Amino acid sequence: MDQISLVIEILKVKKQLSALEKDILDTLNEYQKCPFDIDSANRQIISNNINHPDIFAMVTALPTTVSKPKEQITESDLQYILSQQLMFLANKEMEKMRNGK
Repeated sequence: MDQISLVIEILKVKKQLSALEKDILDTLNEYQKCPFDIDSANRQIISNNINHPDIFAMVTALPTTVSKPKEQITESDLQYILSQQLMFLANKEMEKMRNGK
């Protein structure tokens, strides 16, 4: 099991979640939805961008992230953004766990 999966499994059984922890699980939920809900995914991405501007900056800076007009954004684009946000959010949580915060 990779570290991100481990963080997610720990959060799934935790009784009280911080805002960051809730965002991780909400992002995972959106990413895994079947059928994929484009509007709901977009709302989660926007929420993550507002709540975690550092994550927004990291995802935007990736060489594989391409800026597009809203009407040209595809389901694959949203899934990519959610997956990158999830990775960075989980890494942020791992860092907090390591530092005992």
